[in-house]
Order: sequence, then C-alpha cells, then structure tokens
Amino acid sequence: MNTLAQTSLSSASPPVKFASRLPLALLILAGVSAPFVLAGYQILLATSVLSFSLAILGLNLLSGYNGQISLGHSAFLAIGGYATAILMTKFGVPYWAAIPLAGLISMMVGLVVGVPALRLELLYLALATFALAVAVPQLAKNKLVSHWTGGVQGLEVRKPEAWTAIGLNADQTLYVIVFLVVLVCFIAADNLVSGRVGRALEAIRDQPISADAMGINSRTYKIACFGVSSFFTGVAGALGALTTQFVSPESYAFFVSVTLLIGAVVGGFKSVYGAFIGGIFVVMMPNYAENLWQGAPALIYGAITILLMLVMPEGFAGLVRGVLWRVGLQKRS
Repeated sequence: MNTLAQTSLSSASPPVKFASRLPLALLILAGVSAPFVLAGYQILLATSVLSFSLAILGLNLLSGYNGQISLGHSAFLAIGGYATAILMTKFGVPYWAAIPLAGLISMMVGLVVGVPALRLELLYLALATFALAVAVPQLAKNKLVSHWTGGVQGLEVRKPEAWTAIGLNADQTLYVIVFLVVLVCFIAADNLVSGRVGRALEAIRDQPISADAMGINSRTYKIACFGVSSFFTGVAGALGALTTQFVSPESYAFFVSVTLLIGAVVGGFKSVYGAFIGGIFVVMMPNYAENLWQGAPALIYGAITILLMLVMPEGFAGLVRGVLWRVGLQKRS
C-alpha cells in the first residue's frame, strides 16, 4: 500500500503538485501583505484569526485525522495562555521563550490525558474531554493556585516590544510574531499528515482493526496525536494571551471549545489549511451577525453555521477539493 501511494505521489503531474501547494502559497501571500493593508483594530482581528486557526488545526489533527472526538480543547488553550502569563509575569521569561514552553506544558498535559483516553471511544471520550474543559477554568479560580493564576481577576500579559528598527508598531510587530509561529506550525502539520504518519492516523481512524493487522501501533499513535494536538493548541493559547494581553477563567469557558469545533467543521475536519478558513469564520462571523441583527446575533450565527454545514458537509476544504478534482488538479481521496 505504501509503495503504491509513493508511486502515485511521485507520478503526479506538475499541475497537481502545484494545486497541493496552493493553499500554503495563498496563506503566505495573505500573511505577508496583511501588515501593509490592515491597521488598528483590523490587524488585531487578523492576529486573532491566526491564533484561532492554530487552535483549530490542533483539533483537526486529533478529530479529523485520528478520529478522537474532543470537546475539551479550550482547556489546552487555557493551559497555554496561563502558562505564558505566569512565565512572563512571575518568572520574567521573554515571550519568545514562553511561547514554545507553553506549548510543551500543554503537550505534557495532553499526553497524560491521552493515556486514559485510549480506553474511551466516541461519546465517552467527548464527555471526558468536556469534563476537562469545564474543570480547568474552575481550577484557575481555586484559592490554592490564585497566587499564580490571579483567581477570578486573571493576569495581565505584556505585549512584545515594537520592532521600530524595521518600521513596525506594536500591533504590527505582534502580528508578524504570530504569523511566523503559525506558519511554522502549519508547515510542520502539513508535512506530518502528508507522510507515513498521516496515513497511519487515517488508517487508525477508518479501519482500526486493519491498522493493527498491518503492524501500526494504534496506542502509540493515538497518544502521540493527542500530545501534538495539545502542543499546537497550547501554542495558540500563548499567542492568544499575547494578543488580548489578558487571561482569566472566563476567557476559556466551554463555549470556546464549541467555537473551535464549529471552526473545524466549517473549514473542513480532514484538512490542514481548512483550519485557516475556520479561524476566519469563528472570528469574523460573530461581528457580521451582530451587524445583521443586533437583537439576536446568536440566532444569525447559528443559522449561517447550519446553512454552511448543509451546503458544504465536508467543509470549505472539501468543497475546494471537489472543485480541483473536477478540473483535474486534485487526486480523488
């Protein structure tokens, strides 16, 4: 099977290879041009889109590629955000070191959670991760850790200093930092799922018994996937904390997990770059819904989400794949 896949990939025509790299090229183009065409509140929205996209990417890897349903990824966002705030405010760690450290801390928690998650499937795993999403914000309020977390008042996070030497203000500097981190994570995730690891994850998701028969260690892959997913989401939490310059228990309520799930579904569960579309949707759509009907923005938001799910059952990425396949620029999956 691997030999056939490699042969098919190597024999792909140049247009097909170009189409497979087109999302990355568009992401880089949009990201590089944003600081020059956006300003003020708009560039802060673009920064939020990038951080949410990375969090949705983490959920996509776990649920879309490996089939492990999670309703608790807001907990890993919280861990990454609080880790960044504590490292920077309590220990004086610079932001460039706090970001990867927050990801590693979140990954360690994810690996611990991933071990008992092996015994749970579908709704049982969803309920377990739901409990995690509810528990973590409450834990941050506990008086035993309130000295570190700030309790219900939360913690302020210092924004990185502006790179005035190259003509960037504070908001532009933050955007460039977030963009570079997100770009590296997206490229790493794309390389991960495009190779043998990605094929193993999909085999475990679709045919777990056959995957075991082929010698794929499902236990190891599932735990590792939980860890990698938690790492990306923790880094997203760190970037989100730098963007909002504040963390509190209310910032990571359970609805944040629902928001990530909506973004993953709209963007496309089985897609790396669909996470970017999901990030745009969950950040921008509430604002548009508010403008359309101030009396019931949640109703508009929910109606548009349902409509998109009906029109694009495989998300925006699935729609794009279908169009590219019809014009001969995408292999049928």
